[in-house]
Amino acid sequence: MEENETKPLTDYLRDAEVKIVWKEEDRTKVGRGKITNDDENFVYLTGEKGTVIVNKSSIIAIKQ
Repeated sequence: MEENETKPLTDYLRDAEVKIVWKEEDRTKVGRGKITNDDENFVYLTGEKGTVIVNKSSIIAIKQ
């Protein structure tokens, strides 16, 4: 049986400006920028104001 490997988000959204919406303590947050890296649990989004690390389980939407 073959295992389905998931590709990192950086493979799909390399050098693309994105908007990420996520849930944080009963509030909805929005971040804009480029996804610089991601791993099994987190997405690293770098924008004009700096870098934010978002838990993948908290992400509601990613728009390119």
